[in-house]
Amino acid sequence: MDAILQAVTDFFILTANGLMAVLYWLWAHLPVALTWPLAAATALLLDTDVSRRAGHRPARYGRGAVQQESWTAYAGTPALAALWTAVGMAAPSPIPWIGLLMWACLFGVPLVIPLEREHLLSRLKWMLGIYTLAVGGFLLFLRIQLSPQALLAWSRELGQAGSGEILAAAVMSSVTPYAALMLWFIGPLMFFGYVAQRFAVHAKTRVSPWATVEERIRQLRARGEE
Repeated sequence: MDAILQAVTDFFILTANGLMAVLYWLWAHLPVALTWPLAAATALLLDTDVSRRAGHRPARYGRGAVQQESWTAYAGTPALAALWTAVGMAAPSPIPWIGLLMWACLFGVPLVIPLEREHLLSRLKWMLGIYTLAVGGFLLFLRIQLSPQALLAWSRELGQAGSGEILAAAVMSSVTPYAALMLWFIGPLMFFGYVAQRFAVHAKTRVSPWATVEERIRQLRARGEE
């Protein structure tokens, strides 16, 4: 009996420790973990709808063929989420939080601006993908270290002992501030500036994604009236 109680106690202790470890890990990578439900909602609510509307072409007078749905529309968002997860977990703050805001725009903006839903979804995915690749490339650049043979070759080419190490350090210190400026300010400014511009263009046509059909019809009837 004591052995059974001990086994049960050990099981619950191990389970609790495992849950605590998972919770600590999620808390340490909170902005990346929060992008997962946004990616799942984008794939389920937006990719499915856009793929079905854009992937079928009616045939006139019985001629032609009906275009089938493409699986690439469903694979794009999970692939982007997986790539961002790998990059976001390796990148220090504030990049994971910037990525979280971008994912929130990717899901929310096409819902609010239905007239450009397909265009906005593809454009925001493209911009987020470029930003993800830029962050990944910058992280790889920071981890690049020339081999001793390469440093020696550069020193010999420059004609001074130790000049290879000095050159590598100079290149790193010169490129890093500009790359950080692109990732922290210029890249997000272009992304969110585009979102603000589309909101300004559709100031009178955007709708609430949570509005019912009756509410949307009421808004259409009352649009343009005082």
